[in-house]
Amino acid sequence: MTVKRFEINAVLEEATRQTLLCRMFLKADPNCYSCFPLKSSEELFLYMDEQDFRLDGYVVRRMKDIVEINSKVDLTNDILESEGVTSQIKKIDIDLSSWEGVLSYLSHNRLNAIYESEDRNSGNIDYVIGRIEKKDDRYIYVRGFDTDGKWEEKPTRIAFSELVSISFGTRYVEVFSKYLPPCPVERDISLLPKS
Repeated sequence: MTVKRFEINAVLEEATRQTLLCRMFLKADPNCYSCFPLKSSEELFLYMDEQDFRLDGYVVRRMKDIVEINSKVDLTNDILESEGVTSQIKKIDIDLSSWEGVLSYLSHNRLNAIYESEDRNSGNIDYVIGRIEKKDDRYIYVRGFDTDGKWEEKPTRIAFSELVSISFGTRYVEVFSKYLPPCPVERDISLLPKS
């Protein structure tokens, strides 16, 4: 483990234990993200996204993409506490040992999510919003929906190796999902035989 990785793990552990807001910078991304770390493994990291003093769902992200993370011990944490935001943080029982554990959780709970992937050749980021339809050893297949509330005819194939993050429970996904017709394929992949 490198010194940088050790420092990142130490910040995550402390912030998780004390429910501290963190600022996070990611590889190839100029933005700064505010988050409440909830759980991490060697490969993956779960947090609740914070924007403008509101929580906006859960995100599972690759640990290797974190360039820098530090806890914010300042007035912001006091405001979040006073506004009742920190009391809304809910830890969930999700297996972060691999993407497969995350996908099983989402599938079992029939949750729509935002699946973000990075093309290994171009480095371009792409995403699909929808529900897991199936998986195999190398890919997941997500049945996406568009801004007209229509499910795509065919699922989008995403390589496990290109998966960058999965966001669920966000305002956008939750509100939009209430107005969608039933998903054409309802399948709990956690019940399928292991590939």
